[in-house]
Amino acid sequence: MKATLPLARVGNARVFFSRLGYHVERNGSFSRRAAEGQFPRYHVYAQIVGDTMRVDLHLDAKLVSYVGTNMHAGEYDGPLVETEIQRIQAAVVG
Repeated sequence: MKATLPLARVGNARVFFSRLGYHVERNGSFSRRAAEGQFPRYHVYAQIVGDTMRVDLHLDAKLVSYVGTNMHAGEYDGPLVETEIQRIQAAVVG
């Protein structure tokens, strides 16, 4: 699920997502556990475009299971993803 946030309200992406409980991944994306254990987890890719931050959120259901690929089981929409994107958007307003 995608959203566009005003950069002036977000500020620094690392600080913003850290305040929401996210951790920085090696590739510069952000993740947050959705339950106990490593998975499932929310996974966010953020990109600065002009005066906005484009956010692309999905829910990783499990670790990559195909050797040599980045493919994994994930949810890109649905109630859990919608609730989390609303939480992120509310943090911008709040």
